[in-house]
Amino acid sequence: MGSWPAAQSKNVTVPNELWRNWDEESTPTIDVAQTVPPEIAVIALPALDAPAADAVAAALEATKRLHDHAGKAPEVLGHLSAVLIRADAVASSQIEHITTSAEQLAVKLADPADPGDGDGYAGAYATDTQLVAANVATALSAHGSGDAVSVDWFHRLHRELLAVDPDIGRRHRGAWRDCAVWVGRTRAAADFEGPPHGQVPALMDDLVRFARRVDVHPVLQAAVAHAQFLTIHPYVDGNGRIGRLLIHKLLPAGPAPVPVAHGLLTDPARYVLGLTSYRSGDLDAWVAVFADAITAAAQAASRLTERLAALRADYHGRVRTRQGSSVPHVIDMLWDNPAVTAQAIEDRLGVTPARAGQILHRLADAGILRPSPYKAGRSRVWLAPEIIDAADVINAEIPRRPLPEARPQAAPAA
Repeated sequence: MGSWPAAQSKNVTVPNELWRNWDEESTPTIDVAQTVPPEIAVIALPALDAPAADAVAAALEATKRLHDHAGKAPEVLGHLSAVLIRADAVASSQIEHITTSAEQLAVKLADPADPGDGDGYAGAYATDTQLVAANVATALSAHGSGDAVSVDWFHRLHRELLAVDPDIGRRHRGAWRDCAVWVGRTRAAADFEGPPHGQVPALMDDLVRFARRVDVHPVLQAAVAHAQFLTIHPYVDGNGRIGRLLIHKLLPAGPAPVPVAHGLLTDPARYVLGLTSYRSGDLDAWVAVFADAITAAAQAASRLTERLAALRADYHGRVRTRQGSSVPHVIDMLWDNPAVTAQAIEDRLGVTPARAGQILHRLADAGILRPSPYKAGRSRVWLAPEIIDAADVINAEIPRRPLPEARPQAAPAA
């Protein structure tokens, strides 16, 4: 293939924030290597080598099969995007060591307005559950928006994503970083440090221009844009999750988006090595990693689509209703979120509280719902365990390797 410009490594001496004048081994300054990517807005994309090109072809074939599966299940099609995006947002959070259970997430999503100080579990969410729920909401917002990639698009998603993060100051939400950021336990021993913060605005303007190009293969465009974004690392936190939302924006979703984060989670160490390859100018190695992730994710999503379609048909077969009944609509609500309350049914369908309670009890009698000990506001949360388990199959069927321990860190602004 042709050459791809490598990122520059800029060695600089900076104050050592861990310096202690009483420690003889501590020094007042340290040397760090800042990684500065090239501008790519108008650069010609080189031809891929054979392995990378084959990986892209396999990814496209797996994506086509996913879309074919989705097209054969029109009854779940309207809800499938929500299921896949929700699952992918969970995986994207896991890559950042932010985890929760599917049940806890479903309960939280049943009452997204709850501030976390009410009764029952819904008023006592763990921070991780709140962060994953915010990731889900942000991902659904990004997927449903027709907005083009822009600086405002990035900032809006970032504000939504980190609105509930207690560790991020208000001034850093939806704003380019004003400090150094690195990946590693300490800055002196960082595995990666992004470019100086003063260069971030220009580099992001350049990336926006690249993301709007129409002459680049979508898989290649998504791969390059994602790696470029993570190399710029424009925010103090949330870069990985926003960078994976950018993938969804650039890859054609068709009738079902590919949950790429699930594919990347199969081998996070390979993911990191792929990003390192991109920064060194080896585009082939990175594109192969990225395309393999698409293939793995699309294959798992195809299996999930089949299970969801079969489960929906089973549910509607369990509960026979007269024409015009609200029960089938409540069953379909469960695909958007497998946790539901009487209040949600009242709000969505305009039925009385008594009728909402009757529907919940009927679905429980059919083995579709079970009452949980949690509440959303004053309403009991009811769970659809089979849907939760079916969605979790996308986790179980993709082999996982341990996550790297390094977490992004940011220095306070001077």
